[in-house]
Amino acid sequence: MATHSEEVYSLMIPTVQGNILLPNTNVAEIVPFSNVDLFEQGDRPKWFLGHLLWRGKDIPLISVDVISGSEDPQANKRSRVAITHTLNANTELPYIAIVVQGIPRLSHVTPENIKCIDADVTSGAEKMKVTVDGVEAAIPDLDKLEEMILATESAA
Repeated sequence: MATHSEEVYSLMIPTVQGNILLPNTNVAEIVPFSNVDLFEQGDRPKWFLGHLLWRGKDIPLISVDVISGSEDPQANKRSRVAITHTLNANTELPYIAIVVQGIPRLSHVTPENIKCIDADVTSGAEKMKVTVDGVEAAIPDLDKLEEMILATESAA
């Protein structure tokens, strides 16, 4: 049986193409897809959708689905936004907003119920693919996402 320290409370968050898995402590909040200022396409990458106004701050809004090759994040009435903490204590970019679909599910991740999938990671924005209790998910590379956003904003 797993001890408390071996269990990581995580969120299994649906996206258009599947699921992403993040530790609960990395997710600041899940909010409705509203208060969004979408970019005109222009020179920005398609995955960088715009900004979300959250608690008085403009948070970069991205789509991991588009980064992974989907053409459209397909924002609809089921769309939500996962606001995640960045990992590098960067005061310029403390949060990233990720378009997601549906309601996240709490997952208790333990060494016994998580398995790495021996599959190619489909994008540079994923650390790895796993299954938790048989449900497949991608673990986003938050460092890489942060680098991608900062590089795009500095080029704009």
